[in-house]
Amino acid sequence: MNRVDKKILESAELSGQRFHLNLSSRFAGSQGGGKYGAKTGQSLEFVEHREYQPGDDIRHVDWSAVARSDKLAIKLFREEITPHLDLLLDLSTSMNINKEKFNALASLAAILIKASNNSGYSNNTWLIKDLCRRVEPINLPIDKWSDFEANSSNNTGKTICDFPPKLKNGAVRILISDLFWNQEPLGVLRRLADGAAAVIVIQLVSYIDKNPEIYGNMRLIDVESKEALELICDEALIEEYKTNFDKHSQYWKECCTKSGAVFCFLEAENLLKDFVPDELIKNEILVLGY
Repeated sequence: MNRVDKKILESAELSGQRFHLNLSSRFAGSQGGGKYGAKTGQSLEFVEHREYQPGDDIRHVDWSAVARSDKLAIKLFREEITPHLDLLLDLSTSMNINKEKFNALASLAAILIKASNNSGYSNNTWLIKDLCRRVEPINLPIDKWSDFEANSSNNTGKTICDFPPKLKNGAVRILISDLFWNQEPLGVLRRLADGAAAVIVIQLVSYIDKNPEIYGNMRLIDVESKEALELICDEALIEEYKTNFDKHSQYWKECCTKSGAVFCFLEAENLLKDFVPDELIKNEILVLGY
């Protein structure tokens, strides 16, 4: 059974208090530039007039403009909206290959939730197994989350495509996963990008995912499918594995670029050293508090 180390989680939450989700030009176009939308709304910021169209709210008719031009015209205002984060966590068994990886998953979630709160975001967290289940209530501490265990043998990408969560329109969406599943990235990214302000994919892996140190006669068992494979592990095979690992990450990165998403790579052990997700800062997803 997965257990989040509470001391580690406390350190992550403390670190998260220093960060904000970036509200700069990367997301401004999709979120209206300053937490504003462009629909007819009730705020006091007048934008412009336009000709009345069937279905428009009669309360927005500018009767003084009608008197001047003899045409029905309505006032358009900017509608104030609250930015939103949908955080999606892969809970397949490979995310618990060791305690560092699972603790890093929980820690990164804690940092992002704190950062979103600091930036005035509302947020939902989705736990992905055979279905995508929303954590409720939304302010429940991570160590109290029900069924927060990386024990699913399901294909996370297939779950997202076949049973997509009800994500909020106009939200920033962040997926945290090791991406160790057989599903075409572009299909998953299309699902996540539909109606999104921005999509960020964080590949979170452990050191041993990248650098396995196994040699000799081996019987490998897939932690999710339980399929077994007999082989002889030598330096050539390990190098081939590392090459394929890098190709897989690079392919995801290329697909993210094509889809307009942001790809970040994080190693669990490095994150747990200081709880500073350098790649997210480098990609201007997180900024230090202001």
